[in-house]
Parts: sequence; structure tokens; C-alpha cells
Amino acid sequence: MKKVIQFFAVTAISSLAFGQQSFTIDESWQYAIDHNVSVQKAKIDRTIADQKVKETIGIGLPQISGQAKYNYYLKIPVTLIDASQFPGSEAAPGTVTEFPMGLKHNANAGLTLTQLIFNGSYLVGLQSSKAYKETMALAEEKTQISIKEGILMSYTAVLVVDENLKTLEENRKVAEKALNDTRETYKLGLVEFQNVEQQEYSYKSLLANQQNLKRDREKLVMALKYLMGYPLDQNISLSSSLDELIQKNEGLVDLNNQLDLNNHVDYRLKQNQLKINELKLKLQKSYALPSLSGFANTAYNTGSNQFKIFETNNRWFNSTILGLQLDVPIFSGLQRHWQTEQAKLDLKKSQLDLEDMEKTLKNKAYSASVDYDNAYNSYKNAQELIALSSSIYNKQQIKFKEGMGSSFDLQQAETQLYNSQAQYYQSALNLIQAKTKLDEALGKL
Repeated sequence: MKKVIQFFAVTAISSLAFGQQSFTIDESWQYAIDHNVSVQKAKIDRTIADQKVKETIGIGLPQISGQAKYNYYLKIPVTLIDASQFPGSEAAPGTVTEFPMGLKHNANAGLTLTQLIFNGSYLVGLQSSKAYKETMALAEEKTQISIKEGILMSYTAVLVVDENLKTLEENRKVAEKALNDTRETYKLGLVEFQNVEQQEYSYKSLLANQQNLKRDREKLVMALKYLMGYPLDQNISLSSSLDELIQKNEGLVDLNNQLDLNNHVDYRLKQNQLKINELKLKLQKSYALPSLSGFANTAYNTGSNQFKIFETNNRWFNSTILGLQLDVPIFSGLQRHWQTEQAKLDLKKSQLDLEDMEKTLKNKAYSASVDYDNAYNSYKNAQELIALSSSIYNKQQIKFKEGMGSSFDLQQAETQLYNSQAQYYQSALNLIQAKTKLDEALGKL
């Protein structure tokens, strides 16, 4: 019986461990790389781009095809010829006779090999496919950065709510004790019933805030699990602490020493788009170049007036040919000219986009650095305010218990403390989120 109990105990613990996993902030991000739907799709797009490169390379490799054909003539074509032209013919010159062009049953089979020797558009297309592959790699990176940013925001929000709930629980215990003490004091006739009502009002307000915050936490955790690609019906716990995240993201930033546009994925995407449009212009120009290819063909054919073409003793005749084909564009009705002009304009637009992206990223980084400095100063100020409001509240409690302070003064001190606590947690959240935005703007996320 004891062994049975131990077995079920181990099974229950194992089920609990399997059903709930604990993640640090870095582990949650790594989990998202492997499970987030958007990241997985970006990886697939990158794989497709890699296969596109191989597909394009295949155009320049030898191409081999086989052909087989069978014809049955319901009526054999007939041509008119001068019978006197046949060797040994005794027909008078000008004598016209009918001559059948073939047999009723005909078959042929063969192989054809073609090899591209030179084609300007193929060479440019190969470069373009590689540029497309780079674009998909950058798109995957951008997707990962976006998901990482969302996870950092959501993870931090859950931690802030958890800390807020802890503080509210401590406040609730204090408020509950104060309410009970006030009720006992009222029974002794030392305070008015209004004081009891005031304490009860504060206590119920705390309970309502707790319940609201718990529901908010469930919503935030669900959003975090969705971003991670974690099963929504399974529990999850967070092992990183708010203090750890604050320490990582605390400190003023020197923007001049940290901004490098080449680190930012959006800037590299614009650079790659410029490269693609340069290749498009090159492609349009390549259409004016000649194209050279070689080919080889070998075939066997046979024929008969009876359906005997597949018999082993039937005669098959071979023909083999080698050749080169040169295609030279001469005049396209000015289509190539106008297509080239359009490609030049697209290239100009890409150059303007790159210049604009440079200005945009610099402005974004400056704005993010200002927001972060403000968030940092607000966080430091919130730390001081919470210390002051706690001191004021404690002193006011002592006065109230000794009958030297009113319930109104105590309520004001209590409200001030609760507001400073909420402000502190909000400032901590703002600090980490502002640092996340700054890292994204600097291309460091």
C-alpha cells in the first residue's frame, strides 16, 4: 500500500512539473524563437528563398529532355511531282504524277540536351535571387526583434503586477488590522462610527483593486504565452525578478557613442532594397545583350503501312545534331528603353528611402533616449516619493491611534501612500519599456 501511495505521489508531482514550466526572461525569448508562429513562418520564408537561389542556379545547368511521338495518318499527304525527274524514268518531261508523303504509321523517339552558354539576364537573376535571400534573412531577424520586444514588454508587465499584488496584500493586512482595531475602539466609545466607516471604505477599496489586478494579470499572462507560442491551457511561471530587470535597464545613456545605423535591421533592409533595385536596372540593360546557347539532339524514327513499328525486326533510323543558337535583340519598339527608365526611377526612390530611413532612425533614437532619461528620472523620483509617503503614513497612523489625528488626515496619508506605490510600479514598468524601445531604436535588441 505504501508503494502505491508513493507511486501516485511521484506521478502527481511529475504531472505538475510537466504542466507548468518556469522561464527566465531570456528563456522565454528563446522559447519564442522555436515556437512563435510568426517566427516559424519567417524561417520558412528564408528556406524558400534559399531554394529559390538553387532554382535559379539550375537554369544555367544542362537541361535534358526526352521526346516520343506516334502518328497515324488517316489520309497520307500527297504531293505532285514531275515524274521525269526520277532516275531511270521514261516519262516525258512535264509529266505530273502523285507521290505519297510518308507511311500510315510513324514513330520517333529522342533526347535533347541544351546548355546555356551566355545570357546576361541569367547572371543578373542569379545575383537578384541571392539578394532576395538576404531580404528574407533580414525579415526573419526583424520578426524575431518584434517578438522579443513584445515578450520583454509582456514579461515585465506581469512582474510589475505581481509586485503590485504583493504590496496590495500587505496593505490589505494593515487595513484589516486597522479596521478591527477601530471597531474595538468604537465599542469602547473612544472614536466615532464614521472612523469605522472610513476604515471599512479603505479596506473594501483595496479588495476591489486586488481582484481587478488579478484579472489583469491573467490577461497579461495569456498575452505572454501567445507571444511565446506556449500552450494557452498550460500554467507558466516567471523566474526572473523585477529587480533583476531594473538593474539591467537602469542608467543614463550616451547616445553619441551608441548609435550605429548599420546595426539596425530597418536600415539594412533599405540597403538591401537599394541593392535589389540596382540589380533590376542591371537586368533591364542585360536584355539588350545577345544570348548564346548550345544544343544536341539524337533521335530514332520508323514507319510502316501496317502497325508493326514496335516489332523487334522493324528498322529504326538515327539522326543526331549538334548546334549553337545565338539570339540578338535588335529592336523592341522602345519597350526596353522605357522599362530601363522606370528601373532608374525605382532606384532613385530607393536612394531617397535610404536617406529618409537614416534620418528617421536618428530621430527615433534621439526621441527614445529622451523618453528613457525621463523614465529613469521618474523612477528615481518615485523611489523617493514612496519612502516619504510611507514615513508620513506611519506617523499619521500613530497620531490617529493616540487620538491626535483625524480619520480624514489618515485617509489622505493612506491615499498618498497607495498612489506613490502605484506610481512606483508604473515608473518601473515605464523604465524597462523605455529601455526596450531605446535598444530597438539603437539596433541592440
